Amino acid sequence: MSFKLACRAICAVSATVAVVSAHAAPLMPDFANVPTGWTVDRYDPTSFSNVGSYQGRSDVLGIEITSAGNLANRPAAYQSSFYNTQGRQHLISGGTGSSIAADLYIPSAWRDAASGNVRSDMWGVMSDATAAVSAYPIIGFTNYGGAARYRVFDGDVSGGWVDSSVAVAFDAWTSFEIDFTGTAFNFLINGSTVYTDSTIDGTTGFSAVIMQAYNFADPAIGNPVPVLADYTAHWSNVSANAVPEPGSLALIGVALVGLVVSRRRRAV
Repeated sequence: MSFKLACRAICAVSATVAVVSAHAAPLMPDFANVPTGWTVDRYDPTSFSNVGSYQGRSDVLGIEITSAGNLANRPAAYQSSFYNTQGRQHLISGGTGSSIAADLYIPSAWRDAASGNVRSDMWGVMSDATAAVSAYPIIGFTNYGGAARYRVFDGDVSGGWVDSSVAVAFDAWTSFEIDFTGTAFNFLINGSTVYTDSTIDGTTGFSAVIMQAYNFADPAIGNPVPVLADYTAHWSNVSANAVPEPGSLALIGVALVGLVVSRRRRAV
């Protein structure tokens, strides 16, 4: 390697380090440890577990929805639409410049709601300076009430849900991310910002993340009752498959510097 080429490589590594360092700090807990640290939010799905390997990923979180969690089959105290949302939450802590992110696998079977209604989302639980919950930014997928689509939740707009124009990729992993900038929530799909919510209601940072799916067998939310097919939402923890940490990249840069010095010494 010539001295000039080595220098260019070092500069490229330095630039990558700068880019990675500037990106929002990830807070998502490692799915390898599921269900440790995860507590029931609203109602427990049939299963919330590390299902192992799935579609080329390891330590995949599976959120299973079945008729066992239907409104009619739940205890009397849980027979309301509120408990159709079924999942678990994990405490996290991160302020300005932090983020949560995970990938959802969307099979082609979810394309047509006639085969069964599905929905799965990633929620941020945000807190203000008094530690009170200030907002719930949400991003995910559904095929209920229209075409299969990605969407985000903004509590300050009518109806809350905002559909994304990004085409759904079926039989593939879709990356979802919520970044907190200190003045806004940025929602990203496959690395690109698709929506920004600038009404943060005093938010100072993340306090928890919720991973959930939805049980549609409820007469109150549709006429006729939405078609429910037992399904599992598979989520991959992208933090485990992320680009190298800045420290690792810095070590690469140090190694390249050593290579340059070594070659220069041999050339003398």
